[in-house]
Amino acid sequence: MVQPIIEAAVDTLIDSGVEYTFGVPGGGALFLYGPLHNKRDRITSILARQEGAAACMADAYGRITGKPAALIAQGAWAGSNAAFGILEAYMAGSPMVIIADTSDYGGLAQYGPWQNGTGEYGGFDLPAMMRAMTKYTTVATTPDELLHGIQLAARHSVTGRPGPACVLARMNLFGMSVDTEKMTPRLYPASMRARAIAPCLGEEDAQRIAAMLAGASCPVMIAGRGVHAAKAYDEVRAIAELLAMPVTTSYMGKSAIPETHELALGTMGGIGQAAANEYIAKADCILAVGTGLSPENTRMLAPGFIDPDRQKLIHIDIEALNAGWTYPATIAAASDAKSGLAGIISVLRNMKPSFDRASRVAAVSEAKKRTCFFACDAYCSDASPIAPERVVKELNDATDGNTVICLDAGNNRQWFAKHFMSKAPGQVLAPGGAGGVGWGPPAALAAQMILGDKKVVGVSGDGGMVMMLHCLETAVQYRLPVTYVVLNNSVLGNIRDFQGQECRYCTEYQTPDLAAHARASGLRAFRVADPSELAGTLREALDCGEPALVDVITEAEAHFKLMC
Repeated sequence: MVQPIIEAAVDTLIDSGVEYTFGVPGGGALFLYGPLHNKRDRITSILARQEGAAACMADAYGRITGKPAALIAQGAWAGSNAAFGILEAYMAGSPMVIIADTSDYGGLAQYGPWQNGTGEYGGFDLPAMMRAMTKYTTVATTPDELLHGIQLAARHSVTGRPGPACVLARMNLFGMSVDTEKMTPRLYPASMRARAIAPCLGEEDAQRIAAMLAGASCPVMIAGRGVHAAKAYDEVRAIAELLAMPVTTSYMGKSAIPETHELALGTMGGIGQAAANEYIAKADCILAVGTGLSPENTRMLAPGFIDPDRQKLIHIDIEALNAGWTYPATIAAASDAKSGLAGIISVLRNMKPSFDRASRVAAVSEAKKRTCFFACDAYCSDASPIAPERVVKELNDATDGNTVICLDAGNNRQWFAKHFMSKAPGQVLAPGGAGGVGWGPPAALAAQMILGDKKVVGVSGDGGMVMMLHCLETAVQYRLPVTYVVLNNSVLGNIRDFQGQECRYCTEYQTPDLAAHARASGLRAFRVADPSELAGTLREALDCGEPALVDVITEAEAHFKLMC
C-alpha cells in the first residue's frame, strides 16, 4: 500500500509499541505531527516547551514503564538542547527512541544550508553527536531505511541494558511516499519479532551463588538502578527475607526496597546511611545486583570499603561488562535482575539454609539505632531560614507509599537521598547518570502523566526550577496535579560548596520569587519562610488536586555535613 512516509513512520512507531511522544515540532520532524494528530487515539503526543525538557520526560517515561517513548525534534536541537536529557538516559540506562532530521534544506547538504547537520563541510556532524550518546544511531537516506530504522531503534532501546536509540532522516524523506508491501527487505510487523530473552543465570550458577550466600555469616545485598529497570522489587525482598540479609542501595537504586523494611539499610556511600556503609565494610559476602559499583557509591573505590581480598563479591548485571567492572568479583554473571534473583531464590528455598534469623535481624536493628538511621536533630529545627532536613522530614510525614518523589540534581537530592525514608518500592525517581540540574521538573511531569493514580512530588532547588520554569506552563496546559517543592536558598548550592568562602563567585544571587512565577502560570502557589507553617502548607498543596508549587526559603547549608 502506497502512503506518505510520514504516515508510515507514525504507523511504525505505533506498531513498535511506542505510545507517547515528547517533543517540540520543527524542521522535517514537524511533518510527523499531522499523522500524529490523526492517530492521537493510539499514540499521545506531548508538547514540551524545550527539547531538553522533552528528553527528560521521555527518560522518566522509560524508567517508569520500561518502554520507550519517542523524542521528536529538529536535528540541531535534538543534538544540542535535547542532549541534556539524552545523556542522562544513556548513562542511567533508560529506553528512548529519538527521531530527528538532518535539516539538509533543498538537498544541498554539500553547500552548507542553514542548520545543516549531515556532517558535510559547512554544517555540523549530527550523526557523530548522536552516536556519542546513544546505543544505536542510524541515518536514513530512503523511506525504507527510515521505517526499518524506527523499528530497529525501538528494539535496540529495550534490548540488554536499556538506552536511547536514534533515527536521523535526510530532510527530503518527509515529503516522499512508500509502498510498505514492496519494501526490500520486508518490514515485518513488530509482533513477529519476539523480544530478545534477557540474559539469565544458568541453574549451575544459581546453585553456586545460593551456596555462597547460604554459607556466609554476614551477607549483604547492594541493589542498584537495574532493580528498578527490571522491576525486581518482589525478588529483592524475597531473597532478603529468606536469608535475613540486609539490603542497601546505590543512590539510583534508592527505594529498590522500602526503607521502612526491617532489613533495609538505606543508601550507601559518602552521603549514605552509616549503617549501610558499616555493613558493607564488615560483610563476608556481598551480592551486588544491577549496579556498576561506581566510585560515587563506593567512596571513590576506597579499598577499605569493599575489599575483594577478604570479601566474596557476587556481581550480577544485565551488561556483562559491568559485572566485575570496578572490583574483582568472586562470581560475575550477566543476568536480568528479576530472573537472576528468581533463580537464586528457587535454589535457596529448596536448600533451606540454616542460620540464626533472629540474631541477624536484631543486629540490623541495633546498627540502625546506634547510627541514628533516618534520624537527626535538624528534623525538628525551628531555625529560619528553614533547615533542609526539616523540609525532608515534613514531606516524609505528609506522604505515603502512594506518592512518588521525583528528585532533581544538586544538593536537594543529597538531602533527600540521605533523609527521605521511602515507604514503597520504586517510590523515588532520581537523576544520576549524567546528573544535570533541571532534570527533575520535567521528569515529574511525565511521572504524573503516567502514574495518574499516584501523587507525584517534584523536588528541586531554586537553580533547577529557574532553569525549567516553562514546566509550570506545561503542568497547567495538561492539567497535571503535580506538586513542586522547591528548596530555595538563593545559591547554586552544590557548586558553591566547593568554593572557598573568600571566593564565592557566580554561585549566589538574589532570592527568586518562585511562588510568583508559579502563580503567574496558573498554579496554586505558596511561599514558606516559617518552619511552623511548613507541614500544613505541604498538605494543602498535596491535597488541592491541581498543579501546585511550594517555595520554601531554606538555609544554604553545605552538603558536606551529610558525609559519613
